[in-house]
Amino acid sequence: MRKRKPTIKVVTYGGRIGWYLRKHFSGLASTLYLELQYLLRKRLFTQYIHFFAEKRKNGDMVLPCLVSIETVNRCNSTCEFCPANRNTETRPFQKMDEQLFYKIIQELKQAEYDGYLNLYVNNEPLIDSRIEAWYLYAREQLPKAKLLLYTNGTLLDLERFKKLTSCIDKMIINNYSERLVLHDNLKELYSFVKTNQKYWDMDITIQIRYIREILTNRAGSAPNRRLRKKQNKICVMPFTDLTIYPDGRVGLCCSDALEKTCYGNVGTESLWDIWNSRQYEHLRELIGRNRECYEFCKGCDFVDAGIRNLFMRKKLKGYSKTI
Repeated sequence: MRKRKPTIKVVTYGGRIGWYLRKHFSGLASTLYLELQYLLRKRLFTQYIHFFAEKRKNGDMVLPCLVSIETVNRCNSTCEFCPANRNTETRPFQKMDEQLFYKIIQELKQAEYDGYLNLYVNNEPLIDSRIEAWYLYAREQLPKAKLLLYTNGTLLDLERFKKLTSCIDKMIINNYSERLVLHDNLKELYSFVKTNQKYWDMDITIQIRYIREILTNRAGSAPNRRLRKKQNKICVMPFTDLTIYPDGRVGLCCSDALEKTCYGNVGTESLWDIWNSRQYEHLRELIGRNRECYEFCKGCDFVDAGIRNLFMRKKLKGYSKTI
């Protein structure tokens, strides 16, 4: 019989060599990484866009892969790659109304939503003291959905960890630091999980990230990476993501850190009326051809290499269209 082991893992992306490259050659490392990720996934993106369009043509609704709800638009970190860090934040403070959150979850429930749900966009979700209760409510109402938590971990103690792990499916902790070490509270958390079998099957990843790292240009809003002149690439985000800000506005994606885009408001409109709207369809038509066709996305170099890809592959099983 195979011996059980804790599934919690600490990821360093290449160990000390990877850390050195991200610290001293961050721009070059980021560019090479993004180009490689796009080359590896271009066929998947193209195939999923065809799949989405064919389903819609047949009158079927394709649900988003990832619904991201920002319950409060503030972060307590100082990451230099993010325009929403506490030193550079320019957005007016907003906190989601409780009834609005319940409305969103009920509309997801009516659609029997089975994708990923994440209470995070460009913020630190644990700043919101309601977050544990809201994840629990989402778990009760959406039994088929996969609940995600992305956090920088600075506000995560053992009490909050226990509450959250009772209702979420996956926890990703970004340990932003100047050094290749875990913060003290995350060392405690790691040791706690390793010695408590109750949490051994939990999907928990701690990523040690360089706080001054250069990542994507976030469609021109990243403080430490310039907008590239041309990105002749397709983008799958309008086909996979539904992003909701605290005031109920639906934005394009997580790269819109300053919340400039808006395609409707779930406070006054149906979530699915927005997702299926002509405005959203036009957006997909443009970005599905080339992100340079849409003004906001010109020069954006974001490429996802995470959960969206798992979701798309699952949906494409049995789909015979070849690209």
